[in-house]
Amino acid sequence: MRAAVIRARAAFPDIVLDEEAFARHLTSIAGGSSSAEVSALAIEDLYLACACVAGAPGSVAAFTARHGEGVRNAIARVVRGADAAEIEQRILEDLLVGATDGPPKLASYAGRAPLERWLGVAAHRAALMWLRENRAEGRAREGAASQPAAGDAQPEVGLLKERYRGEFAQALKQALSRAPDRDRVLLRLHFVNALTLEAIGKMYGVSQPTASRWLAAAREGLLDEIKATLTERLGASSGELASLAALVASRLDLSLSLLLRAA
Repeated sequence: MRAAVIRARAAFPDIVLDEEAFARHLTSIAGGSSSAEVSALAIEDLYLACACVAGAPGSVAAFTARHGEGVRNAIARVVRGADAAEIEQRILEDLLVGATDGPPKLASYAGRAPLERWLGVAAHRAALMWLRENRAEGRAREGAASQPAAGDAQPEVGLLKERYRGEFAQALKQALSRAPDRDRVLLRLHFVNALTLEAIGKMYGVSQPTASRWLAAAREGLLDEIKATLTERLGASSGELASLAALVASRLDLSLSLLLRAA
C-alpha cells in the first residue's frame, strides 16, 4: 500500500490528497489482495479519481485536462452538436458532484481498467440514455400539444394565448438575455439538466436553501421583466393584463425549458 501511495503521488505531485484517505480508499477496493494484485491496479487513475471525489485542489482541472477529450469523443460517437455538450455537462456533474441519493460516480471506479476506458463506457451509456429520454420527452410533448392546457379551458384565456403568443416568446428571450450570468446558469441547470437544488448547492458551495432562494429569485426576476415588457408593449386593458399575467406565470417554466434547450 505504501508503494502504491508513493507511485500515485509521483504521478500527480501538484494534487495534495491526504495519504491516509487514499490508503483507506485503496484498502476498501483491494483489501486482502496481494502486493502483485494491488500493483496491477490503475493506481494513478485511482488517485486522481479519489482526489476528485475528496475535492482536492487542482484535481478537477487535472481530470478534465486528461480525460475531457476522451469523454467528448465517446459522446460524439452517439450524439453530436449542442446536445453533445449538454450530455458532457451532465456526465461530468454525475461523476464529480453526484446526485441527492448517492455520491459522485467516480467513487465507484475500482481501478481494474484504465480510467480512460471506464469513462468512455460511462459516457457512451450516458449518451444512449439521453437519446432515450429525449425521444420519450418528444412523444410526451406531442401528446400534450394535442390537449388544451387546464387554464385554456376559459375562452378568454385561449384568445389571450393566441393573441400574445409571439409577444410572450419575444419578451422571454429578451428577459433571459438581460438576466445575470449566474441566473441563466442556475435556470439551465434546473430546467434543462434537471439538477436537484442540493446538487446545485454543491456546485456553488452553498446550502440547499440558499440555492433554492437563488433559483426562486432568478425565476421571479424573469417573470417581472416579462410582465413589465408586455404591459409596456401591448397597451391591453387592465382585465386583459391581469389574465395575461396569470397566463405568463403558468407557462413560464415550460416555455423557459423549451427556450433553454434550443439555445
